[in-house]
Amino acid sequence: MPKVTFATSCWERDWRTILLDPEYLSKRQIGNHLYPFCEKILIINNVEDLGLVERIAQGKVDEGLLTRYVVARDVLESFGLKRSDFNEWQYYNALAPLMAIYEARGDYLLYLTGDVSLKKPVDWIDKAIRFMEKRPAVKVANLTWNDNYREARKESYRSTWNFYVAKEGFSDQMFLVNTDEFKRPIYGEIRADGAHYPRGDVFEKRIFSYMKNRGWERITYKRGSYVHEDANFFRPQSSGPKS
Repeated sequence: MPKVTFATSCWERDWRTILLDPEYLSKRQIGNHLYPFCEKILIINNVEDLGLVERIAQGKVDEGLLTRYVVARDVLESFGLKRSDFNEWQYYNALAPLMAIYEARGDYLLYLTGDVSLKKPVDWIDKAIRFMEKRPAVKVANLTWNDNYREARKESYRSTWNFYVAKEGFSDQMFLVNTDEFKRPIYGEIRADGAHYPRGDVFEKRIFSYMKNRGWERITYKRGSYVHEDANFFRPQSSGPKS
């Protein structure tokens, strides 16, 4: 069975939900994937009382729920990027997923933003990995978003028993990827047709551009969905980042 790293992130608006709700991290973010992750990582990104959040996160490590936590830091150079490639919001937005990729030790990485969870169990990761390993062009897998199966089908060009297959598209809300491939400096390309991504040249747009330039594909599981919580609750203030 392939080794898969689970990673999620928290910031000032959502760390209490992730770390204090007794079921959110343990069940809705981790357990409902029904997969024996080789490690489970929390990226702490942009919180006001870092010491407090670290102490609570360490408690989750002591319980065995998390393998470790990591405080987000600038790892842009490892990915061929510079601070000047981003404005302030884009920079902090990119830090958490890039940190997760940088830190992941599994063959694959499943990353969820802190505002993403599963309301019910979905057994999908092993199926997605088998699909990706049989079809080298498929580089990203995810669940359907917010039960929008019709939208996922519309964005695809073909369908299999378990997956919708699309020639483009990427979301940082949830992605399952080969760790080594995404550790490479693949984040410097920008396509004009990626303008549908908000807030400029963000992390998502950079991966979208690289994937499309090389004909990489995305699969979306058609028998299970994640929930992306109320954007108004998790949206950063105008001067700050999101997780």
